[in-house]
Amino acid sequence: MSAEDRFEQIVDVAVRLIGEKGYYGMSLQDVAKEIGISQTAVIHRVKSKRGLLIAVVERHYDRDDAIDSYLGQFEDNGPMAGRLPRIPQALRCVVEQNVRQPELVRVFEMLNSEAMAPDHPAHDYFASRPARMADLYNRHEWALPDGVDGEFVYMLANAAMYGLEGRWLANPETIDFLAEWDRYADYLFPLPIWAGYR
Repeated sequence: MSAEDRFEQIVDVAVRLIGEKGYYGMSLQDVAKEIGISQTAVIHRVKSKRGLLIAVVERHYDRDDAIDSYLGQFEDNGPMAGRLPRIPQALRCVVEQNVRQPELVRVFEMLNSEAMAPDHPAHDYFASRPARMADLYNRHEWALPDGVDGEFVYMLANAAMYGLEGRWLANPETIDFLAEWDRYADYLFPLPIWAGYR
């Protein structure tokens, strides 16, 4: 196995273990045991438990982002060039992505809760995340109904999505995430106000 493949394997196992045990409940020895290598071999690749957490965040949360992919369609060479992005469409792309990766969503929820503690290694990442989201929103011009505060609606809808994610992860057999999000969207982006902007 190449060094890169081994690194990816370590990160993938860490994602699952953090989802099961949390960051504090998982150890580098757990990762090593799961893979069948020594803890020293794990440390050689990730340097420390904190280094492993950073790798998880960078590889899985900052690599494939549905919002970035959606907004990319509106760039000059994109298929939607000349049009404006729409908040409801962008957020549905996020929901669709999350339906395909429940394990990553579980890890995100777990880390987000644990990282409320100021001494958690991911605290700064999660504490600054709302500001990064608002910045991303404000870097683009959006299609909005007259009189609507787009940034407020965008942040409110994201907060609603996070709440729904928790409900879904706790009851995946009884909650259809996509269908339930569509019900949320009807209230967040009501007609006729959002007619032509959804």
